Amino acid sequence: MFHKAILLFVAFLAAFGFAQELSTSIIKASPSSLDPQSPISTPSAHVNVDKRQASGSGSLYDVTPHPFFSSSIGVLGCKINTNRVAYWKEEVDCDNICVKLTNTTNGRTITLLRIDHSGGAHDISYDARMGKIDYEYIPADNCKSLITDGSGKLPLQGANSMNFLSSCLSRNTWVGKNYQLWNINDSLCHKGYDEKCTLAPGANQATCPHAGGFLSRSHGGNIFGGW
Repeated sequence: MFHKAILLFVAFLAAFGFAQELSTSIIKASPSSLDPQSPISTPSAHVNVDKRQASGSGSLYDVTPHPFFSSSIGVLGCKINTNRVAYWKEEVDCDNICVKLTNTTNGRTITLLRIDHSGGAHDISYDARMGKIDYEYIPADNCKSLITDGSGKLPLQGANSMNFLSSCLSRNTWVGKNYQLWNINDSLCHKGYDEKCTLAPGANQATCPHAGGFLSRSHGGNIFGGW
C-alpha cells in the first residue's frame, strides 16, 4: 500500500512538470506575449535600418522626380546645383550627403547632394530622374563640384542651420570640416545679405557683418528671388 502511494505521488509530480513545461511553451509561442516595444515593430527599429542603408549601397525602384528645391538642413539653393539634389526618406546626416546613382539600363551615372528628406519616398531633382537605379554613398568630396561658389564648402543659413551644424561639430564629420555660414535667411535665398558669417568655437550663433541681415531684403549678385 505504501509503495502504491509513492508511485502515485511520483506520477503526479511528473504530470505536473509536463503541464508546466507545456504551458511555458505555449506562452512563448503566443503572438500576444510579444513585447509591444519589440524591435520587430517599433518605428525606431525601422530608423536603424534606414541608418544602415544610409552608409552603403543598393538598388531602388521607387525613385520619383522632385519638382522644386528645398533643404531640411538649410542648404542655400543659390549656391549649389539644384538639379542634383536627393530628397530621400532617411534623415540627413553629417557625412553621407553625397550619393552616386547609376542607371542599370544605360549605365549613366550622376552624383547628388542628399540635403533634404521626403515623407517616405526616394525623390531626386526632376532633371536627374532615371529609371531603376543602383545607388552608392561615396565620400562627400565627390560632390564638391555641385557647390557653385567654388569653395567646396556646404553653404548653410547662418540663422536656421545651427541645430544641424551643432550636431556635426560635436564629432569628427565631413560637414563639420567643410561648411560655410551665410547671412541668408531661407534656402531659396529670398532674404538676407550675400555675405559670409563666422562661428566662434563653442558659440551657438553666427556672427555676420550685418547683424540684421537675416530679416532684410536679399542683396548681392548671387541671390535669386525664387525658383
